[in-house]
Amino acid sequence: MSATRFALVLMVVLAVAILNVDAAYRKPPFNGSIFGKRANSVSDYDYASRAMDAICEIAKTNCNAYYGPQDSN
Repeated sequence: MSATRFALVLMVVLAVAILNVDAAYRKPPFNGSIFGKRANSVSDYDYASRAMDAICEIAKTNCNAYYGPQDSN
């Protein structure tokens, strides 16, 4: 008897859990998701790429100056 009740309660809990999955879904707002795309998004990436190139160039120059040429004995 208690096994039957447990199985029935388990099925009800699973059914409620499956049916309530849709309630957690929320649509994104329309403020910019479709409209208002900026045309300069590629140039933003270009600025970041230039900045990273400059940082790498500075690091390479400083590392070469710090470690210097390797002497072979």
